[in-house]
Amino acid sequence: MDIEFGNAGAINTNSTGWFIGFSDWTKADVASVTDLRFMAKNALAHTIPMKWIVHSVNDSRSVAKPLSEGRTLSILVSETGRFRLEFSANSTFPVGQVVQHELQAHGDFVIWGENIYYG
Repeated sequence: MDIEFGNAGAINTNSTGWFIGFSDWTKADVASVTDLRFMAKNALAHTIPMKWIVHSVNDSRSVAKPLSEGRTLSILVSETGRFRLEFSANSTFPVGQVVQHELQAHGDFVIWGENIYYG
């Protein structure tokens, strides 16, 4: 599954702040990771959908979402909160086939590609 975790403040952006975009420093520095943060200069802006939503403690909306159709970014903007995400190639999230990640610090992010279920 194409999933990348990181922290926007910890990534080397050559002092530009751009951790997603057209520049070479947005490319993955590990061969096993796909270049989800890199977009070719001719890429259309709809290649990374983003939305703004506030999740309160024990948010009841923690149900599986539809299959992702493109790259999606989730970033923790809170300085005190935490947010757990689960990913699977299977809509039933079978044991042993789930990648789980918790955004814990201000600026933590996860970006994932298409054909992944998340919840």
